[in-house]
Amino acid sequence: MSRAHSRTAPLHRVAASLLVLAGLHGPPTAASDTPLAAAAEFARQRAQEGYALLLGPSAPAVPSVPGDADCAALYARRLALLRADLDYRPSFWRDPRHAGAVFIGTVWTPAFYYLPYRAVTAVTAETRDAQRAAELDALRAASAQARCFSR
Repeated sequence: MSRAHSRTAPLHRVAASLLVLAGLHGPPTAASDTPLAAAAEFARQRAQEGYALLLGPSAPAVPSVPGDADCAALYARRLALLRADLDYRPSFWRDPRHAGAVFIGTVWTPAFYYLPYRAVTAVTAETRDAQRAAELDALRAASAQARCFSR
């Protein structure tokens, strides 16, 4: 067992135990009209996000592409994914908002709370980007298999 795995294994067991005890494990359910059900669904989703953050990054799941998808549908989905990647986000360490948060934090202490929030959003954005790249690769493979690029 690797040294890194031996450190995360107890955390994994603790997090799984807490989620089981809290009743927050399992797939998300359809939202109902009651506020209590909506609050429970919100808590379940945040617990799943916390669980993913606790375990750290994992390999993105390879999405399945329907075999009967035509070339136009594959191209449209690839285009949508590529457009989502066009939004520029500075890297975590080069974000000018950090300097602003530190400057404002010298006067108003709660401004420092932005820094850990931004760190968590950066981690979740990297996870989404990896999943988007995996889906894009799967769509490219399906397009190649369907020979969409040959005339």
